[in-house]
Amino acid sequence: MRRLKLNALIEEQDIFELVEPTTALSDVVLNKKTQQTLENLMRQVDKEVIGRLVDWGIKDKKSGIDARIIFYGAAGTGKTMTAYSLAKSLKRQVLAFDCSKILSMYVGESEKNVRKIFDTFYDLCEKTKSEPILLLNEADQFLSSRSSGISSSADQMHNQMQNIFLEQIEKFKGMLIATTNLLENIDKAFSRRFNYKIEFKKPDQTQRLELWGKMLPKEAPYEEGFDAKELATYALTGGQIHLIIKNTAYKVAVRETPIFSVKDFIDEISREKDASFDNEKSMGFLNK
Repeated sequence: MRRLKLNALIEEQDIFELVEPTTALSDVVLNKKTQQTLENLMRQVDKEVIGRLVDWGIKDKKSGIDARIIFYGAAGTGKTMTAYSLAKSLKRQVLAFDCSKILSMYVGESEKNVRKIFDTFYDLCEKTKSEPILLLNEADQFLSSRSSGISSSADQMHNQMQNIFLEQIEKFKGMLIATTNLLENIDKAFSRRFNYKIEFKKPDQTQRLELWGKMLPKEAPYEEGFDAKELATYALTGGQIHLIIKNTAYKVAVRETPIFSVKDFIDEISREKDASFDNEKSMGFLNK
């Protein structure tokens, strides 16, 4: 019932996308250290652990799970999909906001609408009596170091927007995940406000081989002796592998005899390897 009500309320606003996660953390292939950190996070938000913190007076009995998390790493390393998968494992929905749109969507009103993001989130939670995860995708401009000294009006507006964002992060109640590409650019004031800073590294050759094996179409015809080992030698992210497989499939599908070869994929890798993948929305690292 709560989910149906949230679905209905989402249709009445233009800020968030409601996401019903379909993959759990067990479906995601990640760097071992990243996986261990996420597993530790899962244990810390367990109800039994929360109960102990309440008993010890560390946590307010009335509040739910509070966690402010940064996922950082190169584009295509599975940050967004992992956020969805974490939500699935916690049996939560996700309210996602694309932070890159804040300036273009609200020219002249950016500061006011930073508050609107959080006010709308709290309003939806209150009306539905639910606890969705707030996902702030591409949060670089919110989190980057603020300008100092003499600034233009644009710099002043940006600083003011960041100050309001910092204020909202400081008092946030619930679970928030912000994704960013570069942790080095994050203002120290923001860094201190996040409980967890989790790195997403590019996959090594062993992980790339697993990714190729999981992402390649299961029902497609392949040349005799097809082996993805050579493909795994190319330093690609999960997002790049997904895109290359998709592009290769379109190329092969129009042939009179549609059979995948290793050369087909290498040709596509060569064509795309030097291109920018920064704007590619990665499907993540599926372990299926």
